[in-house]
Amino acid sequence: MDQEQRRREKLYMKFRADLVSGHIASGYDENDLIEIYDYANDIYDEYVQMEVILSGARIYPESEELAQRRAFFLYTTLSMTEGAVNIALNHKGETALWEILLLLVKHPPMEESIKEMNSIVDTFTDFDDETIIQLVDACVELELYDWLKENRELIKKRCLYPDTFLYELSQVADGKRDYEFGISVLEELTMLEPFNSVYWHMLSQQYVNNDDYNNALQAIDYALAIDPKSTNMLVTKAQILYDMNQDREKARSMMREVLLEDPDNALANHTLAAMLALDGNTEGALAIIRNYLKEHPGDKEAIDHLLTIGNREVDNEELNRYFKSGALSTEQEWVAWADTFYQREQYQACADILLCRLYNTDSLFDWTQLLESLYRCGRYSEVVELYRKYVLRVRDISGLSLSLPDALIMVLSLLREGYQNAAKELADFIVNYNISDINPYEKRLVAIGVQSVLRNILEAIDSSHDVPLSSIDPFA
Repeated sequence: MDQEQRRREKLYMKFRADLVSGHIASGYDENDLIEIYDYANDIYDEYVQMEVILSGARIYPESEELAQRRAFFLYTTLSMTEGAVNIALNHKGETALWEILLLLVKHPPMEESIKEMNSIVDTFTDFDDETIIQLVDACVELELYDWLKENRELIKKRCLYPDTFLYELSQVADGKRDYEFGISVLEELTMLEPFNSVYWHMLSQQYVNNDDYNNALQAIDYALAIDPKSTNMLVTKAQILYDMNQDREKARSMMREVLLEDPDNALANHTLAAMLALDGNTEGALAIIRNYLKEHPGDKEAIDHLLTIGNREVDNEELNRYFKSGALSTEQEWVAWADTFYQREQYQACADILLCRLYNTDSLFDWTQLLESLYRCGRYSEVVELYRKYVLRVRDISGLSLSLPDALIMVLSLLREGYQNAAKELADFIVNYNISDINPYEKRLVAIGVQSVLRNILEAIDSSHDVPLSSIDPFA
């Protein structure tokens, strides 16, 4: 962090402390408030942004720069389009920033958006940082990425600070996975600001994304020559060395040295654990993560590493500690987390996350992923246990939000565990269930399919004591 950045951070922290104390000093001038707002915007602190806007409107009602930020905040953060337009229309034609806001609000078809954006860059000059940031963001929202690339040189000429434009453009390129273009932008940025270690670091990461490890290593070495104590950059270099398979022992050694200096460094802990796991040293990886989790039980990424390694005893212990940390508060958050593993077909991790939530709260609004995940990784006895605990022991199962596919999984699990009579009883119930009221029609089609499978199962049970599950099971 350079001296200017530290000054802005200090100003922001002072303003935030004043807010917490309940008193905002009047000693902040217009430029202070603008810098505080922009810093808060960089770190996504909407609370401070709002307070700056309110203070600015009261203390500096004539400030155009604060009015611009107020209008964009109303539009982008609060979705108060009408309020943003009312402010912007009072300044129509005055600056590029106001025209960008009006273009965003109109959100015309692409051809018209391109025409209006061309008019903006032809009409106005001397784009300050806020203008260029909003212009790039508007191009993303209006799907004008190709126009942005084609007009790179023209826009750059309009900028008071071309490095800001190149930085923002590189971020968009990265988001679009346009790595080669992003590299070209960052190469230009490092030529423009050769002593900025952050830009060299970004260039190195972009080379890695493009599988160009030799240039990535060269770029990160430049970054470390400028800032040799940066732990993030040391981690990046270690990752590059490891991925190149050039000197994996050196890569691990670098991570251990970082952790000696900073044992709580999350990135270094995660990286070293991942390296050890990839090397087949799962015990070493588990030891690193568990030691880190002693002080940081709410670190979800560390739990993710544990779940990927797949030691269920350790996973369940740490998942319960994670639940008690309160890091994720809602059931929707837990289901979304489990879904990331489900989509990668990592069913054991998905099941363990949802079981942790279920056993700690005794409720689950959607059982399908849990039951399917348990079934797909052969944990049939746990499905049977859930059937006994949550289906057989309640009078009204409608409150459990179980679907017919959920019931099918329970029937299959009962059969696989040898409970043929219980399976037949549940299958009979589902086959005779009236599905005419199930909507929408797509769900009814699924229900028809489930009943068809269950009829085949019932026929097999009635005709033989040995049900041929391999030919009937839709999950086989």
